[in-house]
Amino acid sequence: MVAAADTLALGTGQNASVLANDTVGGAAARVGTGGNATVTFSGTLPQGVSVTDGVVAVARGAVPGSYTLSYQLCEAGAASNCATGSAALTIAKPPIAAAADNLSIAAGETATLLANDQLDGVAATADTVTAATTGTWPAGVTLRADGVLIAADTAAATAGATALGYRICQTAAPTNCADASVNLTLLSRLAVSGRALDGLTGAPLPGITVAVGTRTATTDAQGQFSVSGVTANARTVVSFSGAGYGESARIVAVGDTGASGVLARLVPATATATLDASVGGSVSNAAGNARVTLAAASLARADGSTLTGNATVSIAAIDPSLDSSLMPGDYTTLNAGTAVPIESFGALSVQITDSTGKPANLRAGQTATIRIPLGTRDANPPATIPLFHFDTASGRWMQEGSATLQGSGTARYYEGSVSHFSVWNADRVSETVWINGCITDAAGARVAGASITSDGIDYSGTSSALSDATGAFRIAVRQNSLATLIGVRGLLISNTLRVESSTGELTLPDCLVLAANANGVSIKLTWGARPSDLDSHLWTPSGAHVYYSSKGQLAAAPFANLDVDDTSSFGPEVVTLTKLMVGTYKYAVRNYSGYDSGPVAVSGARVELVLPGGRTELFIPPATGETASTDYWTLFDLVVDAQCNVTLTRTEAYTATPPTVPSSTPVYCTRS
Repeated sequence: MVAAADTLALGTGQNASVLANDTVGGAAARVGTGGNATVTFSGTLPQGVSVTDGVVAVARGAVPGSYTLSYQLCEAGAASNCATGSAALTIAKPPIAAAADNLSIAAGETATLLANDQLDGVAATADTVTAATTGTWPAGVTLRADGVLIAADTAAATAGATALGYRICQTAAPTNCADASVNLTLLSRLAVSGRALDGLTGAPLPGITVAVGTRTATTDAQGQFSVSGVTANARTVVSFSGAGYGESARIVAVGDTGASGVLARLVPATATATLDASVGGSVSNAAGNARVTLAAASLARADGSTLTGNATVSIAAIDPSLDSSLMPGDYTTLNAGTAVPIESFGALSVQITDSTGKPANLRAGQTATIRIPLGTRDANPPATIPLFHFDTASGRWMQEGSATLQGSGTARYYEGSVSHFSVWNADRVSETVWINGCITDAAGARVAGASITSDGIDYSGTSSALSDATGAFRIAVRQNSLATLIGVRGLLISNTLRVESSTGELTLPDCLVLAANANGVSIKLTWGARPSDLDSHLWTPSGAHVYYSSKGQLAAAPFANLDVDDTSSFGPEVVTLTKLMVGTYKYAVRNYSGYDSGPVAVSGARVELVLPGGRTELFIPPATGETASTDYWTLFDLVVDAQCNVTLTRTEAYTATPPTVPSSTPVYCTRS
């Protein structure tokens, strides 16, 4: 018996036999079936090393280094005839590669550097490699051993990318290393601020949770909020949630100074009830056109376990025909990765919690039936329509399923099945046409970077665009439809245009014109199907009366204009002021159609007032006090001082006669 010494040099995935130079009775040693020998290894084999019939194999994860393997070779059938041998095994270091990274994060955020690094041909992980910095890193920026880069809240923003060195080493073989760099840009931490209002009454909402990514805040008694630690992003999703209200979200552009004036209008719950989750049941409004029906044992907790016991179900019906901004998001979905506008015919928010207040949803494989009340400005709603749910991560509407139009009269609804709960929308992708236009400042110079927004008049949908370097814009609206266009640049607002589209592109003959200063005011009146005609009336401090028979002008006195007039239900009527007089402005709405055509109190009317600086107020008609002789709904006075400070006084009453304002010589304010 001869067991000769061996020298083996192997890498990952390689193998070799220790029997290659061993003999039994002068013949080559063979083990296994029909062999002439047996082989047994002693001691503990190194990590990642295995032996089968004398063949030594090295697997991924083996620790590089030099080892001695001892074995005994015995003649088959003669266990006492043996020889002892050894093999000097060298396991080579596996290849390790660290690839350069390009990261943009803000103070308080983290990122991993291992995503594109490799060890032995596979992705490096915190279990297989250890990371460390090389060279000098900026204050507040550190690198953990698991490859996670941390920018502390105190880390200072950088003007551009900074190259920072780092090294990864194989954990099992600390001398097996690779170097790379990360080009790191530290972004400024910004804030998003605004208000949350009751979408039906305009009352400020305290206690609403506002979220931007992982950053959150809670609204105060005035409904105001500020979410800090936000990064610049052209499309940021701001989510709103609170007890007794449906979920909502706004899409905002966070610039170099953050974003302010974000206004969310949350719809109060239409119906709330407690059900036995094991039995199921329905939760509905009184009319029965807003409803969710649950099967027995169809709900699950967040961990996936079946919900038993009581479940609280809350539904909130969203009617975009009253106000397009009641809808979460910006009326867009994705088609092959491209954002396209959608048109809404109503939506329903469904929220479910267990007995402890924790959220619940449908179990995998379960469905529920929902009814979405028809809410549209379109006179011909489709019989069948796609369903979309709102994705809070992307801020987009995602198509899933369909619904059919049922019911009659004012209680019509879309009914369909859903596999999970969020906000569900009866939508269709709009067939759009381009509107080409331009926007200027008050002196006629073109303005770049202005936000242009459209809002459907005879359909429920919005769209937006930015003016280019030449002040030109291109915005999509629904074909063969009516819509409004308005421009905003910072605190400056433009006049509002009423446009009528066809099937071909339209180029506007006149530019939108921004106010000369931040003293601009916008008043927008909308309402439902009845009455057919509500009219906006504005009285200026000089006594000028701006209404349908005397629409005013923006380039000269009274610097107030009825931009958009409507006489056929829904509105809008838009009044714009670009230069403020010292004194008191008064605003009222007249029921031109008369009380018998529909009282203002139940018309769904709402007035949105945008004050200098972007502050927005919402007005809803009083529920009581209206009679057949009270044609006027007085809403507010605006008192302007010599420095252009504006004080709002809500009047909110029904009267038989309009306000009276004496004539005087106009004096215009100057902001100091």
